[in-house]
Amino acid sequence: MAWDNGALTVILHVSDIHCRNASLERVLKSEDYDIVVASGDFECVETAGILVEKAQGPAIAVTGNLDNPAVSRLLRSHGVLLDGRVSTVKGLRFAGVGGMDVVGSINMLKTLAPTSRLDVLVSHHPPRGVLDKTFIGLHAGLKELWDIIKTFKPRLHLFGHIHESPGYEEREGILFVNPGPLARGRYAVIEYEAGRVELKKIA
Repeated sequence: MAWDNGALTVILHVSDIHCRNASLERVLKSEDYDIVVASGDFECVETAGILVEKAQGPAIAVTGNLDNPAVSRLLRSHGVLLDGRVSTVKGLRFAGVGGMDVVGSINMLKTLAPTSRLDVLVSHHPPRGVLDKTFIGLHAGLKELWDIIKTFKPRLHLFGHIHESPGYEEREGILFVNPGPLARGRYAVIEYEAGRVELKKIA
């Protein structure tokens, strides 16, 4: 899927870090990227601190369902937290649905009448039916996210949460990416304009 033939914006996407600080530091240092996006479950405040201190470019993050208020406060204090917000970074328009308060994030976004197409939606949870199958075969994504997807029509949706369903797929012009958990060494590098995804794993 290609949207533009111009310069490429490279997004490093990590999720479900679960206090694996060394893995986060290694990926932040070793990859070339313009923006780093973390889609929740830092679990440790120190892990969130590494994101804001060691990122080699702008960072954006939403909270995960296992994060706590201290993680949220740290990310917010550095202007990184995207829960329930819309922000433009490197010319791309991002919106976020946090995992600590999914309903609250969605309701906040619904109050923002989008004036233009959203480029990237970041959430912790997947939407129902997309890269959300658990080990026992159940779809564990959230149907509520489809309201936001239909309203904002993002080109790219980044999420995590379901560790066992890493991958990417395209539906109706939207590219969905679950990089898998960085706690198991998994992450993704995305060339936004080219619609190109590389799923990677720490050796």
